[in-house]
Amino acid sequence: MKKYALISLLIFGLLILLIIGGCSKSSPTDPDQNEEVTELDKPYGGYDTSDELPAFGDPDMTVAFNDDEDVIDDITLDPEFTSSIDSNGVNAYYVRITWGLLEGDSTATDVINWNGSASITRGTLGIMKRILFERNDKIVLPRPDRKTVQWISNTVPHFDGIVLVILDRDTLNVDGEFTFTTDLFTRTFAYEELDSLDLIETVTTQGHQVSIQAYNKKVIPFGGGFLEGKWIRKRNHGGIFKGRWINNIGTRVGHLRGIWGVNRFGEKVFFGKYINLNGRFGGLMAGNWDYGDEGDNKGWFAGRWVNHNLTSIGTLKGHWKIKPDSERHGFFHGKWIRTR
Repeated sequence: MKKYALISLLIFGLLILLIIGGCSKSSPTDPDQNEEVTELDKPYGGYDTSDELPAFGDPDMTVAFNDDEDVIDDITLDPEFTSSIDSNGVNAYYVRITWGLLEGDSTATDVINWNGSASITRGTLGIMKRILFERNDKIVLPRPDRKTVQWISNTVPHFDGIVLVILDRDTLNVDGEFTFTTDLFTRTFAYEELDSLDLIETVTTQGHQVSIQAYNKKVIPFGGGFLEGKWIRKRNHGGIFKGRWINNIGTRVGHLRGIWGVNRFGEKVFFGKYINLNGRFGGLMAGNWDYGDEGDNKGWFAGRWVNHNLTSIGTLKGHWKIKPDSERHGFFHGKWIRTR
């Protein structure tokens, strides 16, 4: 009996060692061995040019990335203004500004006053969209003049914002300047700066920020717009992103999703896919990203997007930020430009 008991104990011990050895190996669910790491070594991250379900069939994208609200403004609704927005004969700048807790903070309780204005020295300033304004927030109408937009805005756990268009068609002999004014942040930009503006500024110790993207209209009508959504870290140096594709006047026209991380050559790369609201293929995205000067929770991205034939048809760039204590609450803001 002792002999049989000893044999049983030996067999049991061997089984335990096999189980422990098996558990010590990396499994497919290990965050550093997941599918996205392998995909970063493939052209365009493994994404193809096929059509998809609307919003990639992702309920979160359908709910989270809705359109922003139109602003009923007499100056913006003027037929001469609307016909000039994408006229090749009129110089135009498109500006998207958001302010508040851009990555969100459900624990925030302080009400932050962002009442302010945007103004220009030359041309006409159009207000196209208001972003996440709540019950007591509003654009002040009627406006004082065609060069000024004013608003009442208060934020708590999230953010507000606006989409503006500057039509620079005046013959006044003055320098063109755009000024954003609030109690927490005020800045003036020369029109020339708006062509490459990609700014994010932290303005309070609680992490409230102002994000501004702008670009100058090129030759191609409707040849540019904005990007925004969630930038999520799933491992030390990589993860996913998903959001919406927005046209020049702030209207959502599609969705995008992608992956970012470090490939086997040590390059920081991202890949993604853009579809329109019906799920039809819009483009593949590829480029690079990196950290900023303030650690690994904030950085930039820049790249290109291509058509069905994998021919480059435009560029995109922007910035991203991840909340240090909740890495699933990151965001990205950017802009896209069609070059052909």
